[in-house]
Amino acid sequence: MPTSTFDRKIEIKDPVFAEKLISIMEDESPLKPLSEHPYTDEESENSVKLFRQCLARSNKVN
Repeated sequence: MPTSTFDRKIEIKDPVFAEKLISIMEDESPLKPLSEHPYTDEESENSVKLFRQCLARSNKVN
């Protein structure tokens, strides 16, 4: 799938917004990293089960 990138100049004229952006960018990253597996095993199994049900139904239609 092709993607495009665009270079666009971002101009912040209000000093309040500039200071807010700087403070956000300087903040420390979260101490606890995001989970690599955001779903529990049970949630993953339920997702696979639903996916298989959808496949079975689509196979009946075709």
